[in-house]
Amino acid sequence: MRKLQFTANCEKHNHVSQQSNDCHVTQEYVADLLSKELGQYGFQTLSQSGDQVAVSVDNQSLPLSVTCQSHEAEGRLVCEITSYPDEEQDWLDRITEQSLLNQLAQAVENTLKEDESFSGFEWKG
Repeated sequence: MRKLQFTANCEKHNHVSQQSNDCHVTQEYVADLLSKELGQYGFQTLSQSGDQVAVSVDNQSLPLSVTCQSHEAEGRLVCEITSYPDEEQDWLDRITEQSLLNQLAQAVENTLKEDESFSGFEWKG
């Protein structure tokens, strides 16, 4: 699992909805942005639910997902890239999956850095 923590200017996304929870709107904005933009890095996104984006490569579903949640007390958003490896995977499949996890992490960071309302990127764990 990899975690990308960053600052989101939640007020910039509140035009999407008049809800009082601007950061929830931002979470949905990030999920939607990733769904649209990860394709330019070779990843296909599968149907998503809320703030989670499932990912596939070359029409092969991968046990990878991206979930973004806010830590409103800190004013930060954390996108967590999670891998669900098969316990019976052979070592070559694990290496391949780890490589894809790293590529996906880089793609997520690059996609978010293109949006000026996000800043202060830092990898955790």
